[in-house]
Formats: sequence, C-alpha cells, structure tokens
Amino acid sequence: MEYITLKCSHCEKKLLTYNPTSRKYKSPLKKCKKCGTEYLDPRCHEIAAEGIPADTFSIPSYLVLIAVGGLIIWRGLYLFSRCHLNTSDSLPWLMPTAFTIMGIVFALWGLIEIISIATGKKAEKFERLRQESEERLLDNSYARTLLNLGYCIPEKYI
Repeated sequence: MEYITLKCSHCEKKLLTYNPTSRKYKSPLKKCKKCGTEYLDPRCHEIAAEGIPADTFSIPSYLVLIAVGGLIIWRGLYLFSRCHLNTSDSLPWLMPTAFTIMGIVFALWGLIEIISIATGKKAEKFERLRQESEERLLDNSYARTLLNLGYCIPEKYI
C-alpha cells in the first residue's frame, strides 16, 4: 500500500501522510497549523463538484465481500476440525479462531452495507453530504479560493 506525505509549500512542515485511495467528503481547504498557509487536503472531496463515485451503491461488490467472508469462515471452521495444525500444543485454536472472526467481520460488513443501500440510508447520507458541499461551494470566496489552489470547480459555482 502506497502512502504519500504532504508538506506545506510555504514552511515545509509535514502536514499529513495519506493513502491516495482514501476519500472523505468534506471541505478540502485546510490551513497549515505552523504558518497559516491554505492548502488542499487530497483526501477530502467536494461531492457537489465531483459527484458520487459510481461504485458507491454497488450491491454486487458487497455480495462478493459476503462470499469472501463466507469462504474465510468455512476455512476457519475447517481448521478447527483438523488436529493441532502443526502449531504448538498451547495455541492450536488461534489460527482457526482468527480466520473465523475475520470471515464473520467481512460477511457482516457486506451485509450491513447491502442493507443500508436497500433501505436508502446510504443514499440519504450521500444526499446530506452533497447538500453540505453545495452550501460551501455557493460561497463565492470559498469557491474562488479552491479554484486558485487548483481544485476543479464547476462553472455554476464561480
């Protein structure tokens, strides 16, 4: 997994280290705590400007997660049925327990996401985030600041 370190362009203070695939939906405009220079947090995105990623409401991807979780559970239960697993006599239960718990977590995570999509809770959350983003972008000075820092803003906000 790749991580990127962001430093202040003015004072060279380390601002953050992040995974480039992480996404947060809030204001990307931040200030350096040392010198006060404004910068763009690459983890944060204005959902009103960029839109919602296509895979956000993808039930098939969560079905795959449930299936993977089920396979991991099956492997953990299979390991429970095997004798001593070539481990020390004091810890023959550790690996099957870890597999089973990890599988349960994956399967539950997928199930919870599918339920939130099916009930509309996830759509409500993203609509609320979009409205908050739109409110911020309607402030002309905020939109211009983002634009000046290199953030792509739709023309309707400028």
